[in-house]
Amino acid sequence: MNDQKTNWIILKSKDRGIDYGVGTFIKQLSKELEKQKTISVFILEIGLTKSQTFSIKHEDGITIIGIPIAENNSETDTIKNQEKRSCNIARVVSQYIPPGNKNIIHMNYLFQYFVANALKEMVSGKILFTQHVFAPEQQLAEYYFDTDSHTYKMVDKIITVTRHGKSHLADKGVDTGKIEVIYNGIDPVHFNNISENRIKEKYGLGQAEKMILYSGRIDPIKGLDYLCRAMNGLVKRMPDCRLVIAGNGNYDQLIQSARKFSANISYLGFIPFEDVVALYHEADIGVIPSLEEHCSYVALEMLHSGLPVVASNLGGLKEIFIHNENALLAGTVKDTSNLYGIAPGVEEMKNHMYTLLTNKDLRIKFARKAKERAKGMFTSEIMVNNYLKLIENLNQNTYE
Repeated sequence: MNDQKTNWIILKSKDRGIDYGVGTFIKQLSKELEKQKTISVFILEIGLTKSQTFSIKHEDGITIIGIPIAENNSETDTIKNQEKRSCNIARVVSQYIPPGNKNIIHMNYLFQYFVANALKEMVSGKILFTQHVFAPEQQLAEYYFDTDSHTYKMVDKIITVTRHGKSHLADKGVDTGKIEVIYNGIDPVHFNNISENRIKEKYGLGQAEKMILYSGRIDPIKGLDYLCRAMNGLVKRMPDCRLVIAGNGNYDQLIQSARKFSANISYLGFIPFEDVVALYHEADIGVIPSLEEHCSYVALEMLHSGLPVVASNLGGLKEIFIHNENALLAGTVKDTSNLYGIAPGVEEMKNHMYTLLTNKDLRIKFARKAKERAKGMFTSEIMVNNYLKLIENLNQNTYE
């Protein structure tokens, strides 16, 4: 990066993933960017507050601009309404962006297309789009006004957080010359020097039980129904194991799926991040039974914590974990009962959990290898350095 200042405007919108992976990404990215002397970081929070008024605040050198979203009283929305709201947002925000600097407008969701386009009209600059997830085609058609095709044409660079994501876009015919793969990262400091905080006692978990930890949203895409089927078999072989669920969402289906081993499951709900980290260090194994996953922050957190993991052998999980080196990956089978047509093999998942829970030497090996891989590939510093290199290459072109 040269000495000219850059305004890095990160779009952060209300969505179910904002309390999990995407929210963590924005937090890690903005903190690392703020360390750069030539970058001023702005986070545009859209619809994240119940307040009806615009707000602006400064936290740790980062400017956070809060924009309320007016209620849509009709049953349907229109492109014209989206464009009008976005122009109003851009008009307000542009007053707080220092003139004379280069601008990076950073999208994190397809539905932010309208705001990003309006901002570019107001302040000009380059548009990045980090695609964290890929919605099923029927959801795109229903909710996004075909913003996927418009976004891919409009932006200057598309960042996918795995090679799996890049392949997905290439299959859709997106210009691969626009696509860059940059893995997510997290600051290792979060996982160092964990003090004894009696986390099991705090949440009423037995000291002698083998703990299997799931952390994340309670959502069909996370494959919890398949995990419950695997647990049904596991508790018969290992009655002293316990599945601990940390996360929020709709628990109704999960409770039904887990009814056969209800004495061996604990529901913690959404808990503070520091408690999740403490659980990573106390659990015997972690489990990620997802039906679709990219660069999962839960996976990275478990990796940095040195927690041995059983995960689905699909998507980005195959790029984060290495089978039989830092995790055991359960093979997938076709399954037409879910939107993705694929699922982790229940029997193999059960066997992998049993193997890890009963093999201390394997857990020790996985813990060591996991930490090595996390620090070598998945830190926030590595992630931001890759973004800065990308911007440096973009800067070879003349800004408008």
